[in-house]
Amino acid sequence: MHFLHKIFIGFLILWNTDGYPYRHPGRYRCFSGDSVVRLSNGTYKQIDRLQSSDQILTREHSKVITTEMIMMLDKHTSGKALFYTLITYSGHQISLTEHHLIPIVDSNGNDTYLFAKHVQIGDQLIVLINDTLDYSPVMNITIEMKKQYYAPLTMTGTLFVNDIFASCFANVRDHRFAQYSMTPFRVYYKLARYLSIAEPFHTHQREGIHWTARMMLYFARYFRADVLIL
Repeated sequence: MHFLHKIFIGFLILWNTDGYPYRHPGRYRCFSGDSVVRLSNGTYKQIDRLQSSDQILTREHSKVITTEMIMMLDKHTSGKALFYTLITYSGHQISLTEHHLIPIVDSNGNDTYLFAKHVQIGDQLIVLINDTLDYSPVMNITIEMKKQYYAPLTMTGTLFVNDIFASCFANVRDHRFAQYSMTPFRVYYKLARYLSIAEPFHTHQREGIHWTARMMLYFARYFRADVLIL
């Protein structure tokens, strides 16, 4: 473990020793292992092959922009989970665990982040069609068990999975609060990359929920328990 990494972990523990994240395992999950992610060069990468510093497409308001992969918040190469598969009229589909956030677009063009299990037929998802942002309504929803699941975290807290715009976060009701709670880890990541540390969080070596995700869940319990799904 890098010396800088040890200092950062120590700081977080000293900040509130009663809240050491491993005390509360929580739950995470996210996208199914058969998902692909669109990179900034236009190619697709299997979600299990994502690495820190990968340049990934995401959305900011009405523009497609590039964000950077930070780490995997959760990674299970053999575990099974129940997934909600949302299929749109445009032919796009995405599989998420029930408490994973995904934005739908209302009649005024505003984003509303919902848990996957609360998305309904007719809700508009944000999709990429011919590299252009568009909306497409959900035409079918299936619920099925799938093997393998992954939870990539990007700098923006969002990304395109199977060309559908989605949040990186699960188990919290408020996407913006989740993004805010990960600020220390984004700062550390930027600093580590500046110091040429290739894998600041060593996610390629880890299986299960990353300690940073546990810290985020604890942060929510401590400050905003109302936004957390336990």
